[in-house]
Amino acid sequence: MKKYFLFDLDGTLTDSKEGILNSLVFSLGSFGIEVPDKYELTKLLGPPLHVSFKEYFGFSDEAVVDAVAKYREYFNDKGIFENKLYDGIVEILDELKNNGATLAISTSKPTHYAEIIARHFNISHYFDVISGAEMDGSNSSKKEVISIALSKLGFKNLIQTEKDELKLRKIVMIGDREHDIIGARQVGIDGIGVTWGYSGGGELEAAGADHIVNSPKELCGVII
Repeated sequence: MKKYFLFDLDGTLTDSKEGILNSLVFSLGSFGIEVPDKYELTKLLGPPLHVSFKEYFGFSDEAVVDAVAKYREYFNDKGIFENKLYDGIVEILDELKNNGATLAISTSKPTHYAEIIARHFNISHYFDVISGAEMDGSNSSKKEVISIALSKLGFKNLIQTEKDELKLRKIVMIGDREHDIIGARQVGIDGIGVTWGYSGGGELEAAGADHIVNSPKELCGVII
């Protein structure tokens, strides 16, 4: 059994789609970009926000700053709570803690927001570490937030010696997008993909997930 479990937040622990999409629509509208079907933006869920604005809409660095500010204008007031826990998540967290596991949240969402969400859903007590990006967008890649979480858990040096490899085998990243799996592989840990989030067809397989599960119950069977 693994000892350390890193969980993504959006699309893994909570279904935050409505709040994020509504915030994106609000932000894009301030630039005159109409979104007839907000669910077409689901592909933006997962990567850091500033990356999505650049890659999908060609925003300049200056425009990204304004777009993120507009996004947060809606998100801070409403979007952050247009959110819900997936059924079965609390049971998994309970089971893991009862078995002596150490848990962390590792998300590209700013740590500030991740902490608020964890408290709102009364799950913060399960996690020894909540690791996310900075509010200015720095430290937002999945490799970075995983590395920060591992450092806080006592894995400060990830040099690939035989001893470190034995330690890293005890750690797993659990997430719904390719970024979670790729980030895990970049730091040398296993990655489990979950399909109840926001991944596209074949995305998790292509990223090289060690396991892919279709429900929290199935995840429980794989990790416990």
